[in-house]
Amino acid sequence: MSEALAVAAGLAQSHGIGVDLWRVDDWAALAQEGIACERRWRKGEGREVQSRFERLLAPTQGPILAVTRAPRELPEMVRAFVPAGRRFLSLSGDDVAALREAALRLDGETDIEQSKLSAI
Repeated sequence: MSEALAVAAGLAQSHGIGVDLWRVDDWAALAQEGIACERRWRKGEGREVQSRFERLLAPTQGPILAVTRAPRELPEMVRAFVPAGRRFLSLSGDDVAALREAALRLDGETDIEQSKLSAI
């Protein structure tokens, strides 16, 4: 989480890009709640039933980047519940390590910042 906070601060300071950071302890629980909400909607138990994940992300803007040390399949379980029109990218520990390694190979701070931006 500390690396994510540092990247968020750098993006805000250097590029004026605001970042909302959220910690997810249980991707499966978020997915199960989303599925339960869809089921209630299909049964006609509400015109619009949103999961907690959808409600929390609704007021935010921009792409959604899910970074986890767990297997990438876990954050992918919530892809169906990302607000319409939003880009969703998930990175697992191996993906993050590859991004970090690529950034270190580049020369200069600007290139490292650019690699952070390209991840988004």
